[in-house]
Amino acid sequence: IHVPDFEGVRVRDFMNKRATGLLNLLTGRRGAHPIELAERLIEDLSNQKLDHVMVTGDLTNLSLPGEFQRAAKLLRLLGGFDELTVIPGNHDVYTKGAELSGRFQGYFADLLWPEATPVEERVFPAVKDLGPISVFALSSAIATAPLIAWGEVSKDQLRTLERELTAPSRQGQFKVVLVHHNLHRVSSPWKQYSSRLRNAEELIELCTRHGVDLILHGHTHGAHRFDAQRDGKSVTVIGCGSSTQMSEDPRRVARYNIYSVSQKQLKVRTRVYDLVERRFGWLV
Repeated sequence: IHVPDFEGVRVRDFMNKRATGLLNLLTGRRGAHPIELAERLIEDLSNQKLDHVMVTGDLTNLSLPGEFQRAAKLLRLLGGFDELTVIPGNHDVYTKGAELSGRFQGYFADLLWPEATPVEERVFPAVKDLGPISVFALSSAIATAPLIAWGEVSKDQLRTLERELTAPSRQGQFKVVLVHHNLHRVSSPWKQYSSRLRNAEELIELCTRHGVDLILHGHTHGAHRFDAQRDGKSVTVIGCGSSTQMSEDPRRVARYNIYSVSQKQLKVRTRVYDLVERRFGWLV
């Protein structure tokens, strides 16, 4: 959702990768994610009376404390641990300092792990069992060099994910995996190199092998859906696109998906922002 907030920033806060990020915000992405649109998004989500909301990352632009504070305040209007799951995107681990300090977890740990969870056990994947649905929240966000936005799901996360997916208590569950980076190839050679999930194939193979029903991702700002097939098994992969992007391109304008699951059958509906009416409505 790329919530902007530069209150209290200092010059030294930009003596790192944020310098190129700020330049991008002031030029190519200027006004692309207005806070007013994020507020309308939260209002529309609230009106849908949803059981659970899942946000697949990029809550901020530059991992600034003010951005995290504003994003946290907005998102908590939707509820707490039982109503909301969020994972970090590459913009939420924009600098090494943000990564090492666990800044994202500092603002959103209570939405991922039960309150009684010891700090040392608050590691990804976070797992929630929501009735007949089990959600496995990964983190692919890592600090990278300027102009690089790739991600990776750590070996430890993959091992834990496999263990949690195969738990006897979760057999028969509708299994949803959340990861920020997209799993499909993009047309731009540079973006495919610089923004990819470096171990996408490993994640897809693990998910198909253990019966994951749905993978939801962020990162790419255009909507995308495909079925990843490996060894005769498949998993549906969906990225809804940006939920706060102000764009004249109907493929990239702000939107979000609503997923309904009944007897392990998935139904997807989409609400899209109307630039003229200045509100979200159903995509038909």
